Amino acid sequence: MKLKNLTTRIKNDVKRLAGAHSSLILAKHYPHFMRELAAKEQEMPICYMCSKEGDTDEHVPPKCLFPEQKDLPQGMDLRKELITVPACEDHNSKKSKDDEYILYCLVVNLPANPIAENYFLSKIMRAIDRNPSLINRIVENHVPVLVNDTEKEEWFETAAVSIDTDRFYYALECMARALFFHYYKRQWLETVQVEPEFLLARGTQNDRLVTDRTEKVSSSSDIAFKEAQYYGKNPEVFTFQIVEGNGKLPFAMRLHFYGNCRVTVAFRNSG
Repeated sequence: MKLKNLTTRIKNDVKRLAGAHSSLILAKHYPHFMRELAAKEQEMPICYMCSKEGDTDEHVPPKCLFPEQKDLPQGMDLRKELITVPACEDHNSKKSKDDEYILYCLVVNLPANPIAENYFLSKIMRAIDRNPSLINRIVENHVPVLVNDTEKEEWFETAAVSIDTDRFYYALECMARALFFHYYKRQWLETVQVEPEFLLARGTQNDRLVTDRTEKVSSSSDIAFKEAQYYGKNPEVFTFQIVEGNGKLPFAMRLHFYGNCRVTVAFRNSG
């Protein structure tokens, strides 16, 4: 915009705004400023989940899954280079409500490693002492079970607990979409199907079919991801793998929490 035209425009604005401002100056670098502002707006990241502006940083997985140094052996650091993605305020705050729930479900899970067990006995126990309501909801319908440790050839007592599958699956789906955004620098807006390999069903014949299917998914994933690279700087807590396919299943991902708590993720095209 030429300076003459700019001057005319500002003078017209002065007339229009008379009474609202007591004094105005002519901005010499106004055109340059507007170009810079437009460029910054174009660079503004988008939320990994929707079309809104990604004006917050969201940890994926949630930061609370990674123990602080005070809850670890001296010298150990499990919060190295945590992954973050841009998120809008709505999705970031909505997801944060499920972070503690996901943490509890994972650390009490039988396949979890000693890091998870130690985390439960330190931070989680402190949190339970302050507010036992969440863990009470998780264990309120527990069922005593006997489990066979095939490596030690021993049987031991534990408990099976029910979880809010809708809440748990949605949180895992959000993580998968966020990790896709982190890896490919773009959104995945098609279908995401998550398969926690550590969830079991019990009781009816249909439950047995569900368990059989989960075991088949896990066996297939062992083969599909055998040579795939691991990503994540804190493998004792979390790593992930990704492989590319084709057709209706162009991408697949495997999430590893606390060692052996694995989740297979299928990124499917619609149709």
